[in-house]
Amino acid sequence: MKTSKVLGMILASVVVATTAMAPSAAAEAGHKTAAAKTSVSQLKVVNQSVVIDGAQVSLKTVSVNRVVLYSLRDLARGLGASIKQSGAELTVTDSQGMHAVTLKAGSKGYQVDGVNAQFTVAPQSVQGSLYVEPTAVIDALGGEVLPGTSELRSTGRLSGQFSSPWFNAAGNVIVSQDDAETAQLFKLGSNGQSELFSDNGNLIGATLSPDLSTAAFTDENGALFLINTGNGIVKKLGSDTTVKTDLTWSADGKKIYFIQGDKQEKIAYISLDTAQVTEVLADKVENKAEVQVSPDEKKLVYFVNVTGKAETDKEGTEESLTIDYSKAGTQVYSLELGKKDAKPVQLTKELDNKLYLSLLSDGSAAYISADPDGATDGSVLKLISADGTKISNLVADVDVVSSRAVNGKLVILAEDANGSHLFEVAPTGAKTEMYSTKASVSEWALAKNGTIVLIEDGKVILVQSGKSTELTK
Repeated sequence: MKTSKVLGMILASVVVATTAMAPSAAAEAGHKTAAAKTSVSQLKVVNQSVVIDGAQVSLKTVSVNRVVLYSLRDLARGLGASIKQSGAELTVTDSQGMHAVTLKAGSKGYQVDGVNAQFTVAPQSVQGSLYVEPTAVIDALGGEVLPGTSELRSTGRLSGQFSSPWFNAAGNVIVSQDDAETAQLFKLGSNGQSELFSDNGNLIGATLSPDLSTAAFTDENGALFLINTGNGIVKKLGSDTTVKTDLTWSADGKKIYFIQGDKQEKIAYISLDTAQVTEVLADKVENKAEVQVSPDEKKLVYFVNVTGKAETDKEGTEESLTIDYSKAGTQVYSLELGKKDAKPVQLTKELDNKLYLSLLSDGSAAYISADPDGATDGSVLKLISADGTKISNLVADVDVVSSRAVNGKLVILAEDANGSHLFEVAPTGAKTEMYSTKASVSEWALAKNGTIVLIEDGKVILVQSGKSTELTK
């Protein structure tokens, strides 16, 4: 719990919000200190502007041997902590009652939750107030000084590896912690404050409703569930337990479409008001995936993953078994809804790997094409015209990692020699950069107000009005 002089000097130039309880002047008075190399009478009290939890406040400081100490009373008020006195000792407790720091004037030794620690500079009593090393106290109370900044937080950020970010209707970020012993999803605020949202591992990869108020997911038995993204309340939808994958909501939020069956051979939807499952397509073609539905629900597009064809002799011996991969690959199909006897139409023929299918508002469909043989560098964003007669390269000058239609926009994550980029892509292929970083971005989500959340090297990054904030560490 030692505080470096450098951090102490950084804190002298910062910005803090005030809340909570603080001791009376008498609670800090009466402590005489022998300040090393500096007479207490020579210490000058200076008001500093500090930021805590995004709010600004002025608090008193003194400098001892170039280490800046903060008024414990002011610091506790800003952190929402309380202070109690017992003889010569003061005990500072965080607002949640989880951590306690016991210290006294003139003594470098202090305790954090009963464990001994040492200040670099002993707390100083000046003009009836006690002054302490801020970083040591903040860390001890479960808070944090953001590295490279002058911002303080009363609650430290979560630490670990995170994935699967999404926004709820209130604008909070929901993420999964990958390195936890058990599945855990956390709700993060814009300042990095966090709370456990759910420990249900089936929620990872849940599909959000258009208004972001509800997420749909299935359990290991195929049952479908809905969770309120605000309060975390879960309810079961219907009693059907057939295998359901690739859930996608209708634009009006009244239906959830999905791939159905043990071999992903069907397409169906469930109505939220009746919980009735309705079959849309059952052509016995297996390995369907990524079903997408148009806003007017007149058209579906989906992938079919074609696998190798096994061949053997009449006896079916193992030695004669061969697998023909000449036609293996992923193909895009479309289906007109509401048209009697409509048949699926194959829109592609190339044997490239195809990922991230999106059905756009004009009826065209976009997907990422990756060369299975590595003959070309990177992946290309391709566009299938609305009538299905033309396929063209929409973005080919960067390596396209993922793509998604969000809020009526086609957005891609791409990489080049300069790092990772998030672009909005126009129907002409023109790109508008939304975010750029030299770090490696693996996942992202976009809120309706334009706020972005990304996973950079396992950390959760929030981007608002061009400013990025690390929500985790």
